[in-house]
Amino acid sequence: MPTYKWANKQQTIIGSERKHYYTHEKRLTKNSRLTFFDRKDHFQIILSTRKRIEIQTYEIVSSFESGKQKFHVQLMNLEQFSNNKHIKIGAVNDKYYQFGLIQLGTMFSIYYQRPSLYPNKWLDRLLAISELRYLTLHSVYVDDIAFIYKYRQRIEYAQRINAPALAKQIIERKLDMRSITMNWLKRNKVFFRNSQRTYQAYQVKQALESLGTKYIAGVEAFMGADDVQKMPKGVKPITFQNYLMKQQRTIGFYQDYIDMLNEIGIPITPMKRLPKDLKRAHDKAVDTLNAMKREIVRKEFAKRANEESFLEMTIKEVQFILPREANDLIEEGKRLKHCVGGSSYIDQHAEGRTTIVFARKTAEPDKPYYTIEYRDSRLIQVSGWDNKKPDEHLREVVNHWLQIVNERIKRKEKKYVA
Repeated sequence: MPTYKWANKQQTIIGSERKHYYTHEKRLTKNSRLTFFDRKDHFQIILSTRKRIEIQTYEIVSSFESGKQKFHVQLMNLEQFSNNKHIKIGAVNDKYYQFGLIQLGTMFSIYYQRPSLYPNKWLDRLLAISELRYLTLHSVYVDDIAFIYKYRQRIEYAQRINAPALAKQIIERKLDMRSITMNWLKRNKVFFRNSQRTYQAYQVKQALESLGTKYIAGVEAFMGADDVQKMPKGVKPITFQNYLMKQQRTIGFYQDYIDMLNEIGIPITPMKRLPKDLKRAHDKAVDTLNAMKREIVRKEFAKRANEESFLEMTIKEVQFILPREANDLIEEGKRLKHCVGGSSYIDQHAEGRTTIVFARKTAEPDKPYYTIEYRDSRLIQVSGWDNKKPDEHLREVVNHWLQIVNERIKRKEKKYVA
């Protein structure tokens, strides 16, 4: 905690002779306030013996009386771990304590989450002499101590049978400890011993065995317990497990491949069901599907250009042109440095959810000039190089184009109604 120093030419008042990290220096005047409440902080210290671990939390209040700093220290919370019990005690007031910890400050307080921790090399001592000394722990936070103490025997057992991955999952609180009992650990000792198998591997094994098939060690890296039901029909589960492991691909990757074959309309023959090179077959299916989609988009672009040719015209020195294919939008976006070439605009134009029109100078019809987005009889945007806005002259031309287009659409709608 900091302290204060008041001084003038005749007198100096130092709040405390203790060694402080910082001293506030103020000018001493007859109006100087020398008696006041300063601040309140919380600090923790962790202590260990062979049979007990304690986390003590203190509240320290700093105040000044006639310029002299005074400290009031009180034990606010005490956590004790001993004889397989976790006892929690909190201060009711200066004299009385009750079971249960008290909240320190408000949720907006700087110390609400964690008070400052006294640097007494507590972790070294905790791991060297306390009841946690038989565990291999690389790091421990204060909030972890209660959990690790409670489940120390299960962590120790997992480490003793050389199942580090399982022990790590327990330490990191990734498992439901209602399932990971000592009896469960002993029953499954053979499965986890001398391995990096996780609890998820056990779940995959259980799911496979529930179908009456064998678990192949290592398959959990490529499928979870919920994926067991997704294995393809007509393929032996053992064969499929070995296939995923040989291909080094997840069942999700495999299912994506099968879904694409179905979308493309390719019959799933035995050779197609388990291709020799799954990645190559998957990539080929991606290329085929993309080509199909590009062809669909190309036809939609061409259809719109034919059916909506009334959008094309020349006004003064500006020519208005519809794109004929997706590549036209991609090229427009590249050359004008804006996003009209993105897949979103391509899909929206192809599906008729928006309309993209190119504005070109009549003297340079092949050179991108401005790009127009038109929807629901309105101009959504008019963008040039690097999203540049049109000047007043071009804005007048585009607004004239908009007026003509909307009139043509109304005439078409009246004709259709008639």
